[in-house]
Amino acid sequence: MAALKQINGVPGWATEFLRHNGYVCNNTMDEFITNWWGWYQAENSFYDPMAGQTFVRRDAPNKHLSLRPARAVAEEWATLVMDEKTQISAEDAALNTWLEERFGDFVGEQADNLALAFALGTGAWSCNYEGTEGSTKASIAFHDAGNIIPLLSDGANSVSCAFTDCVLVDGRMLDRLQVHEPVEGTYHVRTWLFDQKNHNVPVECESVTPDLDTRCSIPTYALVRPAIANTYVDASPLGVSVFNDGIDAIKCVDEAFDRSYWMLRLCQPRVMVDETAVKRNVQTGEAELSSTLDQRMFRPVKTSGVSGQTPLTVYAPDLQADATDASINSALSLMSFKCGFGPNYFSYSRQSGLRTATEVSSDNSQLFRNVRKHEQQVGKALKRLFAGAYASECALCGVVPTSVDVDITWDDSIVEDTATERAQMKDDIARNLAPAWLYPMRFYGMSEDEARALVNATAKLPEEA
Repeated sequence: MAALKQINGVPGWATEFLRHNGYVCNNTMDEFITNWWGWYQAENSFYDPMAGQTFVRRDAPNKHLSLRPARAVAEEWATLVMDEKTQISAEDAALNTWLEERFGDFVGEQADNLALAFALGTGAWSCNYEGTEGSTKASIAFHDAGNIIPLLSDGANSVSCAFTDCVLVDGRMLDRLQVHEPVEGTYHVRTWLFDQKNHNVPVECESVTPDLDTRCSIPTYALVRPAIANTYVDASPLGVSVFNDGIDAIKCVDEAFDRSYWMLRLCQPRVMVDETAVKRNVQTGEAELSSTLDQRMFRPVKTSGVSGQTPLTVYAPDLQADATDASINSALSLMSFKCGFGPNYFSYSRQSGLRTATEVSSDNSQLFRNVRKHEQQVGKALKRLFAGAYASECALCGVVPTSVDVDITWDDSIVEDTATERAQMKDDIARNLAPAWLYPMRFYGMSEDEARALVNATAKLPEEA
């Protein structure tokens, strides 16, 4: 059985090696990252109340049941910020072609990685290079917060950084440690490879350049984080989890959900009979319950009030399902607010499970502001990343780029109440405040000519409209 992924801060062997080589490692957020990972995975002391107990019933659950609310928060924020309608482009024709051909699927491929970055407060994209001089190609790798080691920073902006990951080199799985740092005006990528069982001495590989000068002054990596102020460590380039402020509400959600399981289990009908009504084996004296349902017939305790003159009692309490669902939804609404979505964004029902609002009203100012803030933060990272990747690839190929400016177009439909907009436009058209052809043009993506032809509109828009 494969070992479960664990994030307990950056690997100790990596920080030890870097310090030995003169680097200052600023991995001061490890404690917080480990805590956020526990909530994201629903794997911490809150979810394992039986931990440390010597005697545990065999049929008792060994941990809290969970709706995985922390994961839902991170994934929802990542989806709201960057989805399939997000476009990465450039006005420069050469750069735009490069983006389309080399990274046309970047948004879809990085959706899960952005969610992990939002969960742990930080993620990173770094450039790798393949090929010979003159025909080098840049590729992009993602690193979660457990594999990011900040080195130098200018306030909250990272200047140099180290990353760890596992790579296949010449048929061998090796641990890789890379440092991206400026040296005399250009960024260098320094690489060390280690055997996974021995991190004392680096492994030499002819196919890997130990110190690559990218000949580019633009950083060859980018840290991506939510737009949430880091109030834990001053001047750190690392960020804070999107559910950090909502951990107490997350506890309420899973306490309510766990309660629903126990209510269902404890409210199962059971039959308790008087001892005189139980048939026993004449030779052994043991009760013969082969004709009953397993764990559905119990001998009453004499002080329980079910013995005496009543030979049989049925235990079938009210399930209280409506009250349980209400408690879950109340906790979800609080979590929605504490995690920046505004109240009532998440909801739960027995028919649909955990779900989000299908349409978000534009008057939800909390959500609107936070989406814009996160978009700006992620946009900065993407622009820096692709500018560095393109400029360094051009430099290594002996080409001077005409531009490295990248544009990010976000999907704004998430903060629009489409039903309200449709109703409003229909009302405006009915009162002759707008031409009818605007409706199919706005909501069905038709061109103006197609929309006019559909509604047989006049060729000219009235001046008062």
